[in-house]
Amino acid sequence: MKKVVNTMVRNQKDLEEQSKMMEKMKTNKQVKENGKIPDPIQYETNRKESSR
Repeated sequence: MKKVVNTMVRNQKDLEEQSKMMEKMKTNKQVKENGKIPDPIQYETNRKESSR
């Protein structure tokens, strides 16, 4: 089965699985504390869109 990215969850089971994955994701602050840079391209894109 091919994975689909950036879509809405289709049912409760998918929502629960997505929630578990997100709980394990690091925050921007945690990424920075590890000496890495959070996704700057996404940040810049979102910032430009929200300023419109």
